[in-house]
Amino acid sequence: MVKRIIDFLKEYWLMLVLIFLIAGGGIYYIFIHPILRIKHAPKFVKAYVVVKTKSLDYATNDFMIIKEDENPELQACIVAKKWGEDKLTYFCPSKKLKIDGKFIPEDRIEQWDNFKWKEVRVFWFKIQPVTLARYENEPFDYSHIKYVYQLQTTWPLQWTHKLDVRDFASIYPKQNYGTMRFKIRAEIKEGIANVIEKVYSKGEEDVDESNIISDEVFKVSLVPSKDYFGYLTSLFNLAYVTGGIDYKKFTDKNPVVLRIAVDSPGYFTYAARLAGFKDVEIGSIPSLLKHFKVLYKGVHLDKKKGIYLDEKGNPVKTKNLKRGYIIWDGELIGVYASEGSLQGGKYGVLSDEDRVLYSNGLPLYYEKMGDHFYNNIQIGYLE
Repeated sequence: MVKRIIDFLKEYWLMLVLIFLIAGGGIYYIFIHPILRIKHAPKFVKAYVVVKTKSLDYATNDFMIIKEDENPELQACIVAKKWGEDKLTYFCPSKKLKIDGKFIPEDRIEQWDNFKWKEVRVFWFKIQPVTLARYENEPFDYSHIKYVYQLQTTWPLQWTHKLDVRDFASIYPKQNYGTMRFKIRAEIKEGIANVIEKVYSKGEEDVDESNIISDEVFKVSLVPSKDYFGYLTSLFNLAYVTGGIDYKKFTDKNPVVLRIAVDSPGYFTYAARLAGFKDVEIGSIPSLLKHFKVLYKGVHLDKKKGIYLDEKGNPVKTKNLKRGYIIWDGELIGVYASEGSLQGGKYGVLSDEDRVLYSNGLPLYYEKMGDHFYNNIQIGYLE
């Protein structure tokens, strides 16, 4: 009997080894590996939102104004301790990271291993400031601001997402330009409901005693261009303040500079400063108009034809206008944006359908020029 067993083992030892390995591997991957993927997963410490563009070889949480043709991508970054280690590892889709102004050593940056550890689910939130009701003529204060947030339910629960700054807190604006704040919640789940690891990045609850949201909350601006017009659009989604802001009161905590709140003069003046006109005072239209080079004056609307004529009665040609040109009637100010709803405009002349960026009681938006500007209009540019 013993000889038969020995002979059998000699003849079939290789097959037996393979059976043992296969059975052992099956037991490991069916029963042991799923447990280790959870038990040995890195322990979350903190989380960041970062952005990566095609012109940068690193991702960063620095505030940036980014052109849309830079293909910006939001990325989640989770700082964690691996099982059995004390040092911090930065898990991020990018191989290079700049966090809080400092580059992270590349040997401390990894991508999350979904085979080795349980998958991470990343929930994305947008954060916007909105104004609360206040008494008429009551001076603006940060106490009038509320920071609202919204879970992006249509975004996949993944580490990256194309930058989307569309407004969610009001009806204006709908296009994908402006400033937006983001936070993430990252989690590992065991089973359907049991969350065993979770971490949030800084968010709407991180405010100081003055109700100013922390600069550590990730924010970014997306624009069509880096010029006066583009910098105007970078101020979309800020809390709009009716009745105006006394900017001289906020010398070191200016609400438009911090990209929290803005009024109509703040839009047009701060965008000019960003465009290089450093002597323009925030909120002071007269200081802006010192740089106003007039091309057309005495422009008025011919209501029957729906077109604008210059002081000599000639139609104003849209080929002579550029996006970002100032529209000023001595009281109201706007910025030329584009020809209107008719393809090519009305025969290439400025019409009541043409769009201007305009703000009067509502956030800056693309308005029909004929709804606001009628007579004694000057058109020109900043120089």
